[in-house]
Amino acid sequence: MPKLLSHQSRSISVVMPGFIQDVDISQVKQSPNIFRRSETEVEQLSTSIQHIGLLQPILVRTLDDHYEIVAGNRRFLACKYLGWKKIGCHIIELDNKRAFEISLVENIQKKTLSPIEEATAFKVYVADFGWGGVSDLSARIGKSVSYITKRIKLLNLPLDVLQSITNNKIETSIAEELLSIKDKDRQSMLANLISDRRLSMRATRRLVKNLDEQHSDFITKTCNNEYIDHMRLAERSFDKSIAAIRIAMNSLREVINSVEHDWIVYEVLMQHKNMLHTQIDILLKEKRKL
Repeated sequence: MPKLLSHQSRSISVVMPGFIQDVDISQVKQSPNIFRRSETEVEQLSTSIQHIGLLQPILVRTLDDHYEIVAGNRRFLACKYLGWKKIGCHIIELDNKRAFEISLVENIQKKTLSPIEEATAFKVYVADFGWGGVSDLSARIGKSVSYITKRIKLLNLPLDVLQSITNNKIETSIAEELLSIKDKDRQSMLANLISDRRLSMRATRRLVKNLDEQHSDFITKTCNNEYIDHMRLAERSFDKSIAAIRIAMNSLREVINSVEHDWIVYEVLMQHKNMLHTQIDILLKEKRKL
């Protein structure tokens, strides 16, 4: 059974209008504007809630025939995971813009967003929804105009560079130095070079500064072309191998479906199908190591 909310959590209504009450968890739905998609911490959070209860209600707004979460998605998922029938909710009336702002501010204050998740949220607010300019967003969330602008510009980098930022292979401030380079391939090449050699901010700035767009031999002077070509060839080889196994799995799946009546043959073929699936996982891991 859900534990009662603490006195501290009830004081939220003093700061923000609305009221707090227990709501049927089936009536609560997540917002389509979720900044964090990872649910890896939900099980750990559910263990904590199971022992000490829900110390702070989730923030929701009324929407049509249900309540939409403004802040507290992980707490909601954790309580749902525990099988709770009701959940403590701080219910307020908000329009779409204000709900987005409050949700964004909470995530920023708790420092739960990655740089790319922040950048995406900023872009959605300014460009996709057109709720205001960078200066408007700056006033709403307490971040400087420069901070927001640099974050949004990060989204112009190639996907592999964005992934390196997310995986902490490249610091955000260092990745920002690559924005002055217009060629996407060179941005990716330099990002790999910076990551492999663990270059500092000073070394990265020197590298970018020395880059002359008019000289095609820059890449040769900076790193070994033969090594880069080898890596690209190896990556393509992995991709082709994985694709070949997937094709084989699809063919095998058709054969398996045709022998469902013969359970002995069916089980043998299923084992081989699982082996193929395992091989794909192994190849993917080896590719990531590469």
